[in-house]
Amino acid sequence: MTGFGKRLFSLSMLLAGFFVWYSPGIAQSPDPHNSVVKFVQNFYDWYGIVSHKNSSLASDERAIIEKPHMFSAKVIASLKEDFEASSKHPEEIVGLDWDPFLCSQELEDRYEAAGIKKQGQNYLVNVYGVSGGKRNPEPNVIAEVAQSGDHWIFVNFHSPHGGDLLNDLKELKQNRNKYHK
Repeated sequence: MTGFGKRLFSLSMLLAGFFVWYSPGIAQSPDPHNSVVKFVQNFYDWYGIVSHKNSSLASDERAIIEKPHMFSAKVIASLKEDFEASSKHPEEIVGLDWDPFLCSQELEDRYEAAGIKKQGQNYLVNVYGVSGGKRNPEPNVIAEVAQSGDHWIFVNFHSPHGGDLLNDLKELKQNRNKYHK
């Protein structure tokens, strides 16, 4: 091989190596399980802090206002409709009376995302409450996450005992339409 050929070959190998190293789709594709759990954990780290603060705005309302990029349009629209209906009937329970992202009325010290299962194109991530240094034996909520473009979003929240946020909101809306015209 001539000197020019060796340099061309070396340059080609260097560029190929750089492309493989730099390209996230080839050499650095993250494990989707890890990135999903990290996405969920980041939200619950933030939400746990927000939930423990006294504020005129409920933590679930604050979440969809401050972090709308983390939720599907359907989750946001359904929750906003529920918030509005509840504000029109403050003496009655016409909407959710529990935290939609915790499936509970009680707060834990913190929340831990652990355990993931693929369901179709989406992922289900168990979220456990931790209080007094002890993790609950079963998840408080199961967050359903989907990919939207280049990031993850929450598309639903499931109770470990059955049911889910979007169906609960749909039923509440049907009841409001039946009884509060």
